[in-house]
Amino acid sequence: NMEIELSKDMIKKLSNVSLVLGVKNKDIINRALLFYLDTISKQLELKKEMIAWDKLSDEALLRFDKLI
Repeated sequence: NMEIELSKDMIKKLSNVSLVLGVKNKDIINRALLFYLDTISKQLELKKEMIAWDKLSDEALLRFDKLI
């Protein structure tokens, strides 16, 4: 278990959504966090791929420079 601290405004918004949807606050927070983490993981994958491409590009430039 983990405890989090929310601002009063965030608690008010969370409570309103919880009431309207009939979903527990905890479930809303879990869903939001899962969505966020999924989005971040996709960004991390893209960043790793960009780093790999940069490395390959650097290696290709070094090989080309050696040929000259």
